[in-house]
Amino acid sequence: MSNIHPTENSYALDQESTVEMHRLLEQDLLLNQHMGGLFPLDSDLTTIHDILDIACGPGGWAQEVAFAHRDKRVVGIDISNAMLTYARAQAGIQGLGNARFLFMDATSPLLFPEASFDMVNARFLIGFMWKEAWPALVAECVRVTRPGGMIRLTETDTSGMGVTNSVALETINRMIMKACSRSGRSFYPEEESNHLALTPMLPRFLEQAGCQAIREVPHMINYSAGTPAHSGICKNLQIAMKLVHPFLLKLRIAGSQELETLYQQMLEEMQSDEFRGIWYFTSAYGRKPAS
Repeated sequence: MSNIHPTENSYALDQESTVEMHRLLEQDLLLNQHMGGLFPLDSDLTTIHDILDIACGPGGWAQEVAFAHRDKRVVGIDISNAMLTYARAQAGIQGLGNARFLFMDATSPLLFPEASFDMVNARFLIGFMWKEAWPALVAECVRVTRPGGMIRLTETDTSGMGVTNSVALETINRMIMKACSRSGRSFYPEEESNHLALTPMLPRFLEQAGCQAIREVPHMINYSAGTPAHSGICKNLQIAMKLVHPFLLKLRIAGSQELETLYQQMLEEMQSDEFRGIWYFTSAYGRKPAS
């Protein structure tokens, strides 16, 4: 699998940012809670011993798995040195000898032998994946998975905000979707869109890579004003929508003053008692044939 754009860091947000690191940690906690646990509900944990977490960031999911299941070995990979340094330090503090974190580029061949893992997990890779790179990555996931093992992909079709009644948030989302289209990340055929058309592609990627027993599980988080998730998701968006400004400026989607005005309007609208928002995302998982 070759790099699609080998000369540039493809992340939409700064992966060496301490602020982004803490945002991802908080996001991992929210996702683990709202996805019903660390593994798909129909998982037979007795068959899962070695786990790979792709683009692990600061290691939130991988460390929770390693802490809750000391009998399992977890490997997280990422290209951010800051994220990996943090993940390794936290694993050491918690005494997680069953967790390792390695520098590795998910858009290049994975540096593991065939049949190394019983489960491969990947969440929200859209932050750096070009659409041409998806089939090759999923094929690599299958290659490093043992026969009968599981590959799980979790993605969203918006910029992490779902559907809201905030005019500013929806405007920023359309800007991000346009930037994703211009940078080759969107599966929607036209530039003007409010979604990426990515989640419907996940089962196809798994099927093309040879997976069987493919399932899709929808998830949603209601973060309207007054709900338990409101504060956490709004804080997450407050950070993400600021960090995305350089990405939008680079692709000439909007000027800095327009972005700042929209950002301040977004903050006001999210704190209104009338604010309503639901974030939708999907997990698709399948199994490598047993023989």
